[in-house]
Amino acid sequence: MKKLFIFGAVALMAMPAAATAWEAVTVPATRKVVPTASMDFTTYGAATLEGCRNEWEAFQIIVKENGAVNNVNVVMSDLADGNGNVIPASAARLYREWFLNVVAPSGWGVEVENHLRRPGLYPDPLIPFVDPYSDGVVQVGAPFNLTTDDPGLAVVFVDIRIPADAVFGVYNGTATVSATDRADIVLPVRLTVWELDMPSERNVGTSFRMGDGSIRRYHGGTEEATTDADYDRIVRNYYNASHENRIDNTGIQGPVSFNFDEAGNLLPVDWTAYDEYMAPYLDGSYFNDGVGVARFDVGMFAPGRSHSGLTDDQYKLASAALANHLNEKGWWDEAWVYSKDEPWLKGFGETQEEVDADMAAVANDARMLIEGSDLWKGHVLVTGPSYEQAAPHVGIWCPVQPMYGKWYWTSLDYPGRGDYDEHLTNGGELWFYNCNGNEPPFAGYDIDTQIGYEPRILKWGSWWEGATGYLYWRELYWGDFDPWIEWQDIPGFGAPFARNGDGLLMYPGDSNGYMVDDDGNPITPGTPSWLHMDGPVVSYRMKQIRDGLEDWELFILADKAGIGEWVRNEMTKVYRRFGNFMELDCEVENYYCPDDEPWTLDENELLEVRSRIAAKLLFTLYPDRYPDPDTVVVAEDVEAAETTGDTGTADDLRPDADDVIQPVDATDDTGTSGGGGDGCSVGGGHAGLLQFLIIMFLTFAAMIWSGRCLKRPNRE
Repeated sequence: MKKLFIFGAVALMAMPAAATAWEAVTVPATRKVVPTASMDFTTYGAATLEGCRNEWEAFQIIVKENGAVNNVNVVMSDLADGNGNVIPASAARLYREWFLNVVAPSGWGVEVENHLRRPGLYPDPLIPFVDPYSDGVVQVGAPFNLTTDDPGLAVVFVDIRIPADAVFGVYNGTATVSATDRADIVLPVRLTVWELDMPSERNVGTSFRMGDGSIRRYHGGTEEATTDADYDRIVRNYYNASHENRIDNTGIQGPVSFNFDEAGNLLPVDWTAYDEYMAPYLDGSYFNDGVGVARFDVGMFAPGRSHSGLTDDQYKLASAALANHLNEKGWWDEAWVYSKDEPWLKGFGETQEEVDADMAAVANDARMLIEGSDLWKGHVLVTGPSYEQAAPHVGIWCPVQPMYGKWYWTSLDYPGRGDYDEHLTNGGELWFYNCNGNEPPFAGYDIDTQIGYEPRILKWGSWWEGATGYLYWRELYWGDFDPWIEWQDIPGFGAPFARNGDGLLMYPGDSNGYMVDDDGNPITPGTPSWLHMDGPVVSYRMKQIRDGLEDWELFILADKAGIGEWVRNEMTKVYRRFGNFMELDCEVENYYCPDDEPWTLDENELLEVRSRIAAKLLFTLYPDRYPDPDTVVVAEDVEAAETTGDTGTADDLRPDADDVIQPVDATDDTGTSGGGGDGCSVGGGHAGLLQFLIIMFLTFAAMIWSGRCLKRPNRE
């Protein structure tokens, strides 16, 4: 079925589902294009996006060709609002999505209806068209060729950063797809900029361990083959790539020594080298955007782990000195300390008594930190569910999602909804993390899921459950295998718990690395031979994580505006719980039942809720300029409501011209931006009456000519 789209004054036809020679269509950024899966999903001839200023918004272009074609390229135009305001083409970054051939599915291929993990081609590495780590324009990922060995298509990821000073309104432009001996395909792009600002400073704590020990051998080889300056620059590119996607590394620990006299007194501490190391991360000068980290693990005095030869009294004195110094520098609010990792874990022959002993050690050390300085209250993080023995001394409980409530471990009574309320009321925090224990139908970071927005919905659920941060154990779990060839560690975790992409969110960007096997013999890396960048190739999954963190900021602003409960109620349309036990049985509580999905399988619903939240927030902040999305429509206005009352789905899913959030009356005609603040905060701007009337006319035209018939993606 073909669908008619209204885009400005131009009517465009959607591409048919069946593949023909040389065509290009758009799909949402949330859609994972899996060539081996059914391609029976709605595609569009136009891309429609919406978001805050200073926020990233993305869409994808599927380029199809039954045969070979050379020099495929995509070029973005400027986006203009018709009033002289322009978002330049340079605001867009384009990537070619690289397909990985997954042979061994995650979790031993255990199948869960609607949440399948199967062999096949999956997109994940995003190879940039232009090298972001080089001066000047160095082409990398494009132009590219499609050969008969390819799956008959290529996917281009288009990422647009809305400028922080953009005037809110509707911007139009194009993405032109070209190739040798093929006619250009021009795809319209429409971007609606909300009268809201995404903060550069983050309100959501993130702790994603980099694990950068392997970077050197993937970029230049042995230690002798590259200078320390080169190495430091390359590592910095990795940290910036992560930071740009709103992800901060876990630990920042500068060099410092604590020395004691014969009487056990702490001698004066020289903080010079420590401060020189720490300052760039915290004041933002280490990062391209000038924004410091939101939270960081101090990397010392970890409760439940070794005291590094310090006596109990020395442990208290040294830890107090660190806390006091960080507080004097103004850095303490961002600091926390990572206790013994997963002290709840029973494995490798451990008994419950040994687990209790581990938790007792965590509790004892956390108590000593607080005895040394009250500043440590609230700053101890434990990766695990709340444990009564340690609860009085722990500030941040960080359970893995399946250990929240009884949704997965149905026979165990882990703390869940309501159980952390008192802790939160008393100033404590709740964070979450996922790892190889996130088995479907729990959302996770698997490469081989066909549901692209799984990492994003995890952040929605985390906010709904009251979390203020998110942790992930590793970004560069490259180990002794090549991340371009292998994506799960079956020997290390065992087949049932080995997941494709676990601990791997970026890929090495240089094929000149020095790789060796277990015997020290050089091996050829799997990085594409033509790829030479002094930094990482980020992943599709990382972009989904970023979008979830940006959504989280939007939810925080809505909560501060007094509509938090409305947002929570609205979110229940798409998020109900993190997951269920994987066994299918609709008669047993907490077992998986396809009729009661824990989170939506329809991306249209997800994006519609996001759009409605923005619409409700705009109405709350500017009731004289924006309509209430919950306004009850009187009978005589029913026809108009079908086109204007639905604030629509977001990103690429709203091809009708009426589906933009527009002010009903603009009182500020200066075209200037308002203030920032926390969350995706409020701003000012201008939208003219003539533009509004034009949009209303197109709204009526869209109702007559097209209607809405968005198809639900086929997940089988």
